[in-house]
Amino acid sequence: MDLVVLKGTWQLMVRCQLLQRNHQLLKCQPIVIYSRFSCLVPPKGDSNESDSMASDNESIEGVLRRTVLKASAAAAGALGLSGTTAADEHDEEDDHDDEVEVDEPDGFDVEILQEHAPFSDDVAATFELTYDDADEPIVVDLDDASTVIVAEATWEEGAESGWHRHPGMSIVRMIEGEIEHTMEDDCVPRTYSAGDAWIDPGHVHKADSEGGALAHVTFLGIPDGEPATEWVEPVEC
Repeated sequence: MDLVVLKGTWQLMVRCQLLQRNHQLLKCQPIVIYSRFSCLVPPKGDSNESDSMASDNESIEGVLRRTVLKASAAAAGALGLSGTTAADEHDEEDDHDDEVEVDEPDGFDVEILQEHAPFSDDVAATFELTYDDADEPIVVDLDDASTVIVAEATWEEGAESGWHRHPGMSIVRMIEGEIEHTMEDDCVPRTYSAGDAWIDPGHVHKADSEGGALAHVTFLGIPDGEPATEWVEPVEC
């Protein structure tokens, strides 16, 4: 009697089930599906065919075991890759959330003529500024006013400085034109023209000019190594 041996068939399927919440991978599992068909038992005494069939079965078992291991490795790799991708996307969103859109100057430029110049002695200063249209003075205390920066501010026609601040304070001398200075504190526009001098307490403010202007600026109390001007988020006034 002829012996029909069905060695069996197997299938491998790796499915990565992704459940995401807040861009985090929750689950990824391998699914291995295989089917085997047992060999028909050979007649007694036919040891060669029996040994051959046993060997074939052992080979199939080995293939299946290796297949399961490969499936697990593939799923683990998919899990690691997906987890990394989700983490990267989450980090990018965090970075994006941390970003602050600051205002930008348009037609306005501050050129530093002389970098930090130290006084030969220790200097501290207090300025008290009272506007004609304000009841309370603005007090600027500079515990360390030991350095000076000299700059030139230029406004083109229709220039906008953008909202900014200074780590210290400044004394401004208008040379040409006219500017409109507005502080975040009270949102009151104040006008200064050629020949005027005025104090900038360093608070968040902007200074715009319709016809263009030129001014010399002396900064006090700017920490050595730091910029004299820092642009900030736009202010609604």
